[in-house]
Amino acid sequence: MLTEDRQQLILRELALNGSLNASEFAAKLGTSGMTVRRDLAVLAEQGLLERVHGGAIPVGGKPSAGPATQPSTSWRPGGRRPLATIGMIVPSASYYFPGVIRGAEAAAQEAGVRLVLGVTNYSDAEERRQLRRLYEHGVDGILITPSGQSLAGTETLDLLAEAEVPVVVVERSIDDALDHGRLEAVRSDHVRGSEIAVNHLLSLGHRKIAICLRENSPTAPQLIDGFHLAMQRAGQARDDSMVRAMSRAQNDPQAHRELVDRILDWCASAEVTAAVVHTDEDALQFVSACLERQIRVPEDFAIVSYDDEIAALGAVPLTAVAPPKYDVGHQALVMCLSRIGARRGSTSALQRVNLSPALEVRGSTQV
Repeated sequence: MLTEDRQQLILRELALNGSLNASEFAAKLGTSGMTVRRDLAVLAEQGLLERVHGGAIPVGGKPSAGPATQPSTSWRPGGRRPLATIGMIVPSASYYFPGVIRGAEAAAQEAGVRLVLGVTNYSDAEERRQLRRLYEHGVDGILITPSGQSLAGTETLDLLAEAEVPVVVVERSIDDALDHGRLEAVRSDHVRGSEIAVNHLLSLGHRKIAICLRENSPTAPQLIDGFHLAMQRAGQARDDSMVRAMSRAQNDPQAHRELVDRILDWCASAEVTAAVVHTDEDALQFVSACLERQIRVPEDFAIVSYDDEIAALGAVPLTAVAPPKYDVGHQALVMCLSRIGARRGSTSALQRVNLSPALEVRGSTQV
């Protein structure tokens, strides 16, 4: 690690926690205590911190046991404010949500607050456990992406209704939970995203278009709504047979490939010339199966992926709809902090924000 990077981490640790123990911080970084003490000496000479026995504190500050929990009522994005701790719970840290997390982390750094992350792996029980843990630790606000599509009738909703701190639901609808607590929400407009994908294919002359998506995906209902909306606006009669659900057995790629082959057989018999496929992994499987069948992509069959996580990496780079993941995370944290700052005596309206996805045109639709 470069000296400059290490010193920036020291200053960030002080900003978040109000004090720094040299030995503990050295162990966290995997470096020597002597190296950290030298950094502290340099930063003290620059007037950026004050040395104390065993570590450092901010200039003019006092040692603190942890981040402040009483935020300023005058905070605004970009302004100075006392520190706060925001808990963030997501169902996955390996697919889709890393971008959301990065956006929230960037907003947290800009505001000088601490972000505490928990991952549930789509377990309702773990989701509730982590919520209770955040309550016990006294966080100042919560960002949460529930495991399921809907909060209605869930124990998670009951817990959120009890929250005494601002709660922002991320990448999920709260339309069926508006009477439970003071929830706010930020999410990608997946209905619009699906419309964008279909409209792109329609603009290329395709009329028989399918949408293929995973069963039980929280995003699926919105994608289906957007698909039908775009087709109907183009003068096409609603045809539910064009919605192809895909179940994927865990650790059984052969079964999944056979499912893709069956869908392609159906596309050929139904004269379908294009498909919107959610997710990128499944869309890449469709491209692979097409190439093995000597079906040219996009000349014979065009594909638009939905997610744009790995879409550009295929043998044929995939045109994809990219939900604004980073912006969703960033906006969610800013919204939470704004609510914290305005909490006392505030009458401001609760917010539900939808952010529009973008289309990235690549080789799977572009001849």
